[in-house]
Amino acid sequence: MIAHTPTLFACVALVATIMAFCLILVGQFNQRDGLLTIGFGLLAHALAYIGYTLYGHAPLWLTYGAANTLLAVALAFYGASVFRIVELRVRWWRIFAPAALMLVLMVSLIDTLEPRMLAATLVLMVQCALIIYWTRRYIPAQGRARMLLIIGSSISLIGLGMRVIAIIGGGAAEMRYDVSNLKQTISVSIGTFTAMMISLGLVLLAKERSESLFQRLALRDVLTGILNRRAVLEQFSKELERARRDASYLAVAMVDIDHFKQINDVYGHLAGDEVICHCVNQLTQRIRESDSIGRYGGEEFLVLLPRTSPENAVTVLDQLRASVAESPARFGEASISLRISIGVCCVVPNEDDTTASLLARADAALYDAKGLGRNILCLAPPQEHRDNTAPLTSLSAR
Repeated sequence: MIAHTPTLFACVALVATIMAFCLILVGQFNQRDGLLTIGFGLLAHALAYIGYTLYGHAPLWLTYGAANTLLAVALAFYGASVFRIVELRVRWWRIFAPAALMLVLMVSLIDTLEPRMLAATLVLMVQCALIIYWTRRYIPAQGRARMLLIIGSSISLIGLGMRVIAIIGGGAAEMRYDVSNLKQTISVSIGTFTAMMISLGLVLLAKERSESLFQRLALRDVLTGILNRRAVLEQFSKELERARRDASYLAVAMVDIDHFKQINDVYGHLAGDEVICHCVNQLTQRIRESDSIGRYGGEEFLVLLPRTSPENAVTVLDQLRASVAESPARFGEASISLRISIGVCCVVPNEDDTTASLLARADAALYDAKGLGRNILCLAPPQEHRDNTAPLTSLSAR
C-alpha cells in the first residue's frame, strides 16, 4: 500500500503537536522529571514534519534545511531527556553538537541533492546511535523503558539506513519528501513509529524513575539515608534464610549512642541529628558492601554481618566502636565527643532461630554493655549456655 507522503508527514506533525502540548503543560510543574525536555523534543519533531509537509510548496531552506535541523534538535532533546530523567549532568553542547553540525551541512549543501540527503540522514543515524548508547549505559537493564528506547532507536536506524542505500544506489529522487512510493511509505512509517516509541519510552522512563524514588524513600531513613527499620528487618529475614541455607555465620549487632539524651539537652536536637549522621557515616565507611546497616530506633542501629565468625565480628565491630570514640562530631563551633555501646549475637542459625530471637539476644548483650559502663562491646554467649547464665564476652573501652 502506497500512502500519500505529505499526508503521512501531516499526521505525524499533528500527533507530535498534541503530545508536545500535553508534556510541556504538565512538565512545568516538575522540571526535574524530564517531561518538559521530552515535550520540547516533540515540539521540534512536529515543526520538522510540518516543514516536510510543505516540501515543494515553500523554499528549500525551510522545508529541507530547517526541517532536518529541527529533527536533529528533537533527537538532541530526547538524548538530553535521558540524562535529566536519570538525574545526570546534561552536557548540552555535546548533545546538541550533531544538531549544530546538521545546520552547517544544510546551509553548505542546500543546493545539492544527493550530498544534502546523505549528510542529513547520516547525522540523524549518529544521533539515534547515541541514544542507544546512552540508554544502554545509564538506564538499568530490567526497565521496560530501556527496551522501548533501544527498539525504537534501532528501528529508526534501519529506516534511515534504507534511505542511505537508496541514495547511494542512485534513487535519491525517489526519496524526495513530495514523492509517494513504496520505499518512501515504508521509510516515513518507520520514522513515525519510532518517534512514538522513543517519546513513549522516555515518558515511561520518567514514570519508572519516580516509582523507584518513591520506593527508595519508603525504605530509607529520612535523616541518614540508610535503611529504615522496616527495610533493615526485611534484609535481616533474607540474610537469616541465606545463612540457614548455607550453614554460615550471621552476626547481628545492636548499636546504641551512649548518653544521647544529654547531647540533645546540652547542644539541642539539631546537634543530635548531626551526631546521628556522623555516627552513621563512621559506621558505613567501615563495613563491607555485603553488610547492612539500618536505623532501628532513635539513636539505635541494627548492623548485619553475613558470613562473619564471632571472632571476626568482635574485631570489626570493636574497631567501629573505637573509630567513633576517636572521631568527634562537629556542630557549628562545637566539637561533640560521642561513644557507642554494641551488643552482638553471632550464630550459624538453625530452624529454631528467628529474627525476633536473635534480636532479643543482641539486645540483651547491648543491655549488658550499658550496665558495664557503656562504650563497650558485649558478645552474647552461645545458645546452649543461656540456661547456665554464663557471663557475656565483653571488650572494655580502650
